[in-house]
Amino acid sequence: MKLNLLLLSAICWSACVPAQVPVPKQVPAEAPKVQEPPKQEPKQEPKPGGKPVEKPAGKPAEEPRIDRPAKDQPMPRGTDPADIAAMRSAEAMLQAERKLAADLKAGKVTGFDKILPFDELTSWRYLEGLQGMPKRVADLSGKKVLMTGFMLPIDEVQNIKEFLLVQSLWACCYGTPPDIHGIVRVVMPKGKTTDYFFDPLKITGTFKVEATVLDGYCVDIYQLHLESLEVMK
Repeated sequence: MKLNLLLLSAICWSACVPAQVPVPKQVPAEAPKVQEPPKQEPKQEPKPGGKPVEKPAGKPAEEPRIDRPAKDQPMPRGTDPADIAAMRSAEAMLQAERKLAADLKAGKVTGFDKILPFDELTSWRYLEGLQGMPKRVADLSGKKVLMTGFMLPIDEVQNIKEFLLVQSLWACCYGTPPDIHGIVRVVMPKGKTTDYFFDPLKITGTFKVEATVLDGYCVDIYQLHLESLEVMK
């Protein structure tokens, strides 16, 4: 009897109390996982004793330091190719002039009216045409002269029929080219040619003062019609 009363009380209690429906719990969305880059193991370099030395990964190896002059900093004087060429050119011409002076003193050089240096040809300010040319320069036309200088080819380096005579190869090739009154166009005799020579030349011939105009431009005002050519070494 007592057991029945307990069962009946339990049934009544469950009928009176509303059933509770379980509410599912809301689980917050998980934030997307960010994949971390794999860790690089530090590189190891061997020591002289054989033990590895740790070196941080990703750091570029330092290059050996080499001291060079800055781009806008000139090279030390005397080491630039232009300076070397200038010194060689000047020394070669000085030797040629000393040899010429010795030959003149010994009477070995004859058959000309005047020794004509470039300084005399460039001693005036050139203007278009022959304006401003001193009379002493104009009077050289037709004279038989002796000149020394360097050969500057115009087109060919073999079988040359005409070339330019200049005071310095350095000025033409490495420095400031000479003005038009600082060059002499040498014309070989008809049927004669010459090869290129790097050494200073001693030339005799008939000097001429006349403006040569090509395509409306004056290309030279001095010409030397060659009679003899000697390489001075």
